[in-house]
Amino acid sequence: MRYVSLGTFSIWRPVHGGQLRANAIHRVLRDRGWETRHIVVTPNRSARREMEAGDLFIEMPRRFRKKMARRKWRSDVATAEFIASSRSHRREIAKFLDDFRPDIIALEQCWLWPALRGYMETCKPKARFSIVYSSQNVEQELLAREAAIPGSETDLWSARRAADIESDLASKADLVVAVSEQDAAYFRKLNPGVVVAANGIWPREMPVGLDRWASRFAGLRTALFVGSGRPPNANGFLELTKPDLGFLSPAERIVVVGGVAGQIQSDQRFLLGGDVNHARTELLGVQDAGTLSALIEITDVVILPILEGGGTNIKTAEALYNRKSIVATSFAFRGFEHFKHLRNVQLADNPADFQDLLVKALRSERYDPRSADVAQLDRLLWTATLQDLPDQFAALPRRERGASANLLMLRSVSGPKRLLTALSQRLGLRRRN
Repeated sequence: MRYVSLGTFSIWRPVHGGQLRANAIHRVLRDRGWETRHIVVTPNRSARREMEAGDLFIEMPRRFRKKMARRKWRSDVATAEFIASSRSHRREIAKFLDDFRPDIIALEQCWLWPALRGYMETCKPKARFSIVYSSQNVEQELLAREAAIPGSETDLWSARRAADIESDLASKADLVVAVSEQDAAYFRKLNPGVVVAANGIWPREMPVGLDRWASRFAGLRTALFVGSGRPPNANGFLELTKPDLGFLSPAERIVVVGGVAGQIQSDQRFLLGGDVNHARTELLGVQDAGTLSALIEITDVVILPILEGGGTNIKTAEALYNRKSIVATSFAFRGFEHFKHLRNVQLADNPADFQDLLVKALRSERYDPRSADVAQLDRLLWTATLQDLPDQFAALPRRERGASANLLMLRSVSGPKRLLTALSQRLGLRRRN
């Protein structure tokens, strides 16, 4: 079996959640004997260094990147606009797909759907494939919420474009793979073919620089916050630690890792906290997996101050699997609700309660998990959360050129009258309302 994914980011050196999930799907399929490839369309030239042999890399040209900057487009939305307008690059993708002859073509997020939608009508007559929407969240809802955050790079136009593209893809896919039951319920309004494959983790790598980090934080109690640079991550942290970090003692620190550190550092709400905020935090930015493993090893508490966003939080799975005391919001546990009862999990959804729980956790003894708790944690591994996907993919019907477009329209209607209406619309004999 052959599987190809299309996305706006490379996946072979994963850092953020989307990369980690896409990478895990490829790894699980390869372990079951599948041959896999990945197609990337991006403005990020450096991503070429993170591609595997046999994959396809398309870099947006400089003139389009200038247009993207001028119009202040998000890079993912810009990718959809670029691929829709570039016939030559759609042809490049089509040739790659024709040569690879995939059984499954998966969209990691929705942004390259314009390229695949065109390919369905122009592919070689012998092509047989299924279309999967590998969803990481409900993109249109996520962008709509981000557009409401002050200073966000997301605007309402981007949210509307996401709604147009994602709704069309979700309704036409042979299968939608969601990360949570909440997301699945949304997509089932558009398509009955939806399954849930939860986010997970791999066992963490060997720590790098453990002695150095242990020495740096000797005598301190630390809480670790790990997150990407997406606005909801910074917003949750700043909302739940307001007005400042003066509730922590001089011997307590919050260690911030990932792109979220830059978001926090430049936010006016953090700056208004003055010296006390700077004195109580260590904003370390993006770190490699070995360094992150060392920081997890030495930290006392993991915090998950997530109030909004989409999909589910891989950092929640990491915190649980690594057997740390956790102070989190209820929202951070969407998709992981069956772990909320563990002794090391404390939940709060307002600043006063969150701060009280964090102080209590930092000033308590380290969490010592019971064997009954540990026994549940293997369910968090990618090999468990994604175990059904290979068989689900293999069971999908294969499309062919010509019949695909008619079937897409007809399968959403029922009854003789609706069937004739849809067919008439397809043949141009009747106008759509």
